[in-house]
Amino acid sequence: MALLFALWFASGIIMMYVEYPQLTEAERLGKLPDLNTSQVLIPPLAAAASIHTERVFAAVKLSTVLDRPAYQFQVIDGSNKTVFADTGKVFTGLDRESAIAVAAASGFSHSGSMPAYDALITMDQWSITAGLNRFRPLHRVKINDPAGTVVYVSDHSGQIVLDTHRNERFWNWLGSTVHWIYPLQLRQIGSLWNKLIIYVSLIGIVTVVTGGIIGFMKIRLGASSRATGISPYEGMMNWHHILGLVSLVFVFTFIFSGLMSMGPWGIFNPATSAQAQINRYTGGNVLRLSNLPLPDFRTIDGAIKEVEWHKIVSAPYYSLITAPDSRVVGFGEGSSGKQLPRLLAMIEEAVPQLLPDATLLSLELVRQQDNYYYSRRHHYRPLPIYRAKFDDVESTWYHIDPLSGELVNRVTDANRWERWLFNGLHSFDFQFLLQRRPLWDIVVISLSLVGFVFSISAVVIGWRRLTN
Repeated sequence: MALLFALWFASGIIMMYVEYPQLTEAERLGKLPDLNTSQVLIPPLAAAASIHTERVFAAVKLSTVLDRPAYQFQVIDGSNKTVFADTGKVFTGLDRESAIAVAAASGFSHSGSMPAYDALITMDQWSITAGLNRFRPLHRVKINDPAGTVVYVSDHSGQIVLDTHRNERFWNWLGSTVHWIYPLQLRQIGSLWNKLIIYVSLIGIVTVVTGGIIGFMKIRLGASSRATGISPYEGMMNWHHILGLVSLVFVFTFIFSGLMSMGPWGIFNPATSAQAQINRYTGGNVLRLSNLPLPDFRTIDGAIKEVEWHKIVSAPYYSLITAPDSRVVGFGEGSSGKQLPRLLAMIEEAVPQLLPDATLLSLELVRQQDNYYYSRRHHYRPLPIYRAKFDDVESTWYHIDPLSGELVNRVTDANRWERWLFNGLHSFDFQFLLQRRPLWDIVVISLSLVGFVFSISAVVIGWRRLTN
């Protein structure tokens, strides 16, 4: 267990600066080709006729696939269908050449790179994340650039859904793969991996607690301690004893919060489902294509990455996406799309419908990050953001994006406990530290090094005992 502790502390330092491979929203939109609006010849309703399904969907988006505008329909059952907006033909998947073309047309490919096809995969070490399940299988394409970039193109959506580069892969072998015990062969068996992490963490907690009890029992007090020190041991045993006493609280909270990261036995599960609440806010979980307003691209200046349709209390509208934090809202009707005040009024009117049996305590526009709403590298959170607080039994909060009207997340008492017992104790992601970097780096690295040295001292002592 001490060897595992040492690996956890060392790999945790690496993970402070190199996170697990992920295509962030900023990367996705930045590398996505601009939408060729002049080729959008078919409205969503007509495009849906090609897939022979009902004209209602859970989500509708207009994006770029194979350098052509295409509608991405999310069916109620969770499946996805893509139809080209210039011809109405259904996208049926990619071959090797098409996958290479997607990579070459993206912002990942530059003038000196030569994308080459690698393989069609279901999953590999860097594409384990469950969020990619709806995009599988994946075409893996090497960009052949100096950074050693590899992109993963979804056979279902025709778009890049993940990217990695050489340094990221190298450090993740030493970082996340070790820290999370994340080899592909184990992680792809989700239930086994989950139980392994939980029970290894429990063993670690028992190890720390019993070691702490013995450490305190061995403390020497009184006159003898002033002459020879508080520890009865010498050499490495003395170092281990003193370091254990000094780092006991931190090592315990580190292992305990690692266990909490798994949400064992459903302890952080909310008491109620959010779906019914969301449906009241949106007016139902479907978009009816016959009611969707259409943007007049002739009146829009500047490049657009995507068009996304939304609904609040059954009133549909669209947002023109130019960047992760830049959207222009429109309701059709021949408008230019600059109708943000109308959207804000709709949000404020609809928010009480989330929990009609509870009192809306406040609806405020949060402009700064705080301990419950903040960004961390891969986990971008837009600002400003609406925060609605209710007095229901779970003390529910909702965060709503004022630029799109979308519900960003739901925060209940269970989520707040998780935030402190996992994120707070494990990552020290307190705003008074994060806003004063490198203070956060110094604190976390210093504590991790103390924990690492303590763990190594136990490994040395154990090895000596085994070999003598």
